[in-house]
Amino acid sequence: MLENVTAMKPLVLLLTLLLSPSLKALADVEFFLETAVGTSLTVVVNDQSMTNATGRFRFFDLNPGRAQVLVYRGRMLLTRQWVILSPETRTMAMLHPQYGFRIRGTQPVRGNLFDELPGRDQAIPSWDDQRDDAQPFPGEESNIPPRDSYGSNHDVMSAGEMDEYLKALERTSLLKRMDFIRQTLPRQRFKTTQLVEIMQKFAFTKEKMEIAKLGWESVADRYNFDLIYEQFSFLSEKNELRAYCDSHR
Repeated sequence: MLENVTAMKPLVLLLTLLLSPSLKALADVEFFLETAVGTSLTVVVNDQSMTNATGRFRFFDLNPGRAQVLVYRGRMLLTRQWVILSPETRTMAMLHPQYGFRIRGTQPVRGNLFDELPGRDQAIPSWDDQRDDAQPFPGEESNIPPRDSYGSNHDVMSAGEMDEYLKALERTSLLKRMDFIRQTLPRQRFKTTQLVEIMQKFAFTKEKMEIAKLGWESVADRYNFDLIYEQFSFLSEKNELRAYCDSHR
């Protein structure tokens, strides 16, 4: 009996390792999104961002679990979706100008030798369908109102979305966190208190200053911006930020 228990120990250890969260995160997880060809869009999946007009967005090395998908045209947020990504699985979706966001299916990562999207589901219209009531994507750059014309609650991040944003920032390597901020901060609306939370994730004044300047373009409640000035210790730093804000009203 003792010999049987001893023999099972390696098996138990192996199962424990296979089921551990740290190894689950190493599983192959992919997300493919198809959009209208010729429309320049930016797609953000957690901490990864991609911009092109080819209509194909392919994201690799994602973490399994719940993921946020944001799609922008210029500065306008077209859609925010939450998808569940499974280990060793490619999740395929499409964004149609008229019919919106659809999950088209999933497949094992290693099951598609040609790395191609499967044929479209018959229930989902083709991009080539000609319909009298079909509409293009909204948000031509010339039609986007100035930021000051937005209401204070327009697309402001919720507490849950802010939590996901900070988690995505923390998952990003230290050397790439400012790149993440530059890519995502101008495309979202924050409260001033949320911007303070972001700034507090950075240690260097130079980084905080850049975030504050980017945030001036993104916060919904500029009347609370004194909270941002308070994040700087020296009068010269506060004056630099104030001069920037005064010149970008």
